[in-house]
Amino acid sequence: QSHTVPDLTYSFPTMARRSMRCVEFRKPFQLMKEEVPTAPKGGAVVKNVFAGICHTDVHSADDEFPGIPPKTVLGHEMAGTVVDIDPSAEHKVGDRVAVYWHAGCRNCSRCDAGETTACIKDVKHWAGINEDGGFSDYVVIADHRQLVKVPDAVAMDVACLLPCSGITAYNGVCTLVPTVQDFVKHTDDCAVLVVGAGGLGLWGVQFCKQLLPAGVRVISADVDDEKLSAARDASCDEAVVWGKDMSEDDIVAATKKVCGSLGGVVAAVDFVNVPATFERVEKVLVQGGMHVVVGLLGGNAPASVPLMPYVLLRHHTSGVLMGSLQQLKDLFALMAKGNVKPPPITHHPLENVYDVMQDLKAGKIKGRAVIKL
Repeated sequence: QSHTVPDLTYSFPTMARRSMRCVEFRKPFQLMKEEVPTAPKGGAVVKNVFAGICHTDVHSADDEFPGIPPKTVLGHEMAGTVVDIDPSAEHKVGDRVAVYWHAGCRNCSRCDAGETTACIKDVKHWAGINEDGGFSDYVVIADHRQLVKVPDAVAMDVACLLPCSGITAYNGVCTLVPTVQDFVKHTDDCAVLVVGAGGLGLWGVQFCKQLLPAGVRVISADVDDEKLSAARDASCDEAVVWGKDMSEDDIVAATKKVCGSLGGVVAAVDFVNVPATFERVEKVLVQGGMHVVVGLLGGNAPASVPLMPYVLLRHHTSGVLMGSLQQLKDLFALMAKGNVKPPPITHHPLENVYDVMQDLKAGKIKGRAVIKL
């Protein structure tokens, strides 16, 4: 007697999603095969094409960033293709998109305006930080408004970098603009300082050239001669080595020497932000200068600033966390013009993500590293 074998092809969910999960802090991620997700009401599912590797991922994996749940898929710099989406969304299946990963409560007036980093309820739905992110074939996005369409002129490996490193550097420079615009009303000899010539610093140099008034000179500072060479290629006007074997007085003097007639910079954006760089920027800022703080490499270490000079010199300090959803859209429009060259980008397989993060932690990555999915 013959028996018919039932066709069970569609009886089980497809396990075609690979995810590298942070199961234990400071330990290699675990590769897991999972079901392909579906879009929640009001949300979307994006099939990742590229995912950037950021210093914040390193901090998260080392339990140095608060609020990381167990077994999270890290990776908050994402670009891919929409595969499932709420019917009410402006985007559609097949669209090339980048993910604005920094969502808030989704219903306060600041979130409605795209200012989710300043959510009035201080709610943090951070894809790749406290919710699953980009080190996976698919990512679930709870709010389709977090998706930004990628222009045809922008490559997807570049697009994935813009929602974090790109927008952070862009907002850092935007924060300098009012101060610099005021100075150029009174002098034609202005210089700004970009501290750090890694991935963010190379963005920063070019955004300075695009956003600041013509004639403002851009100075790049770093400990690494090779990175400074990349900063020169990115069109900085002066490159200053902040050598580890140099005295503090010599570093400050070398920096001031290239600042022009004002004897200092009118504004600085610090993409490193360790105590030494924070304190050094204060020493090279002119009266009324703006000090923009972006980097997280100093962790919780304290920095010391002489209080009376800070007041008498009328210095300003501003911390920058990411940027708004509208700024991300503006940034994509700027990148589509083709006037900003992305940092050097290397591609790596998903399975190697933890090893690449260790290279980034050790300072071995030149430019940016991305996961190709």
